[in-house]
Amino acid sequence: MSDPEPPSPALGERLLARGRDADILDWGPGLVLRRSRTGRPLVREAEVMEHVRRAGYPVPAVREVRAEGRELVMDRIEGPSMLQVLVRRPWRQRELARLLADLHLRLGAVTAPAGLRSLGPGTAVLHQDLHPLNVLMTGAGPVVIDWANAGCGPPALDVASTWVILDSSEAPGPALVQRLLRSRRSAFVEAFLAATGQRPEARALLGVVVERRLADRNLTPGERDYLARWLTSITG
Repeated sequence: MSDPEPPSPALGERLLARGRDADILDWGPGLVLRRSRTGRPLVREAEVMEHVRRAGYPVPAVREVRAEGRELVMDRIEGPSMLQVLVRRPWRQRELARLLADLHLRLGAVTAPAGLRSLGPGTAVLHQDLHPLNVLMTGAGPVVIDWANAGCGPPALDVASTWVILDSSEAPGPALVQRLLRSRRSAFVEAFLAATGQRPEARALLGVVVERRLADRNLTPGERDYLARWLTSITG
């Protein structure tokens, strides 16, 4: 049975982006509304964002929690994604890989708030989806969005998750963009891992991460096949 068609924004609302389970709507000057399409509460997501923001980490400020926790009013972040910058300016590949690694290292230094779901032994905040599509490049620096999968655990688990996402995800967009990104993928991953300094620790966690990734119902058939073969190569 196919999934039901997600609801459309109400009359007069302007859709800016559509994620896996939430929509981003224009909410007036300087603001956006993040609305769950599935009824999933976003309260914990807002709490994590505010926790890391108070620690100095670059995230949108949450201004209001609405609709019994199913909507968040947040600061609007203007700027392209890191992926868009990578496509338009491929000569910045190493710089962007190091920037992504720095965002990981900074987040790994933030102790998780009480009650955040545990993803492994450790107390660091983990994003679990920290890749170039979820980093917006603004004039004031990068800003990290989409905290739906946040948890706590060892920082190397976040590095391993990004490694798996970068290596296995099919690139969005036109065929030319997909070919360009595929051709540069390995170099970007290598530069990212080298800059984190956590390659051995992340490698030890790849089996766990790939297995969890395979449970994602949003995977394409190609991604699922690639991950299944990768898991076999890890587990023998």
